[in-house]
Amino acid sequence: MVKDLTHEQFVKILLDPEITRDINIEMFQSIYSFEGHKARASQIGRLLGYTGKSPHGPLNLEINRYTERIAKTYDIDYLIRKKRKYKFYDLFFEEWDEVSDFFWKLKPNLVSALEETKMTGDVEEPIEISEVAAKKLFEGAKRSIIVNAYERNSRARNQCIKYHGTKCVVCSFDFLKEYGSIGENYIQVHHLTPIHGIGKKYEIDPIKDLVPICPNCHVMIHRGKSMLPIEELRRHYMDAQTSK
Repeated sequence: MVKDLTHEQFVKILLDPEITRDINIEMFQSIYSFEGHKARASQIGRLLGYTGKSPHGPLNLEINRYTERIAKTYDIDYLIRKKRKYKFYDLFFEEWDEVSDFFWKLKPNLVSALEETKMTGDVEEPIEISEVAAKKLFEGAKRSIIVNAYERNSRARNQCIKYHGTKCVVCSFDFLKEYGSIGENYIQVHHLTPIHGIGKKYEIDPIKDLVPICPNCHVMIHRGKSMLPIEELRRHYMDAQTSK
């Protein structure tokens, strides 16, 4: 019996549709996008669309089902908690309490398997000016990681553009219209809250907090010492168009 799955075993599991469902991949992708592949369980639940006081509850149930499907092929030695309850999530995550929060961290073999199978869910975008500038901030640097994780997470991005569309909120640039099929569904996303305004308990809503924006406008928003509000950059853009 095994307590830890190997890289090769995780690869086979991820590629087996009889074992791995979409929700399992979405869960792993969401956690992968955060620094150190670690995030609060409740944070992942909200990112996947679950609400209420315990947004991680449905994920716990799915982890149990997922482990049971894996156990039909692999002989797993479950770790046992108090009252003889199995710690099913130990198969996938390292976990610990940090400032009264419960965190999940992907195990190294699972991380490498996601990378090999190209299932990380990362959205490849140019490095933002805000990300570079954040390194100069003492309090803001750590919290900016949360912002960047959501901006680069495929699930958050998809929720944002499903609601707002793929046209830039500043200049209305449309990649599909300008470049044809190669530009379909492409747009960057921008977080509306400045880094200094993010609190320790801040939870990001992909619909309320993220907006679609073209790379040019994205750079202009972050060009100054402070982040320009969308409305102000839109005024600059309209004034420049009028003066042509």
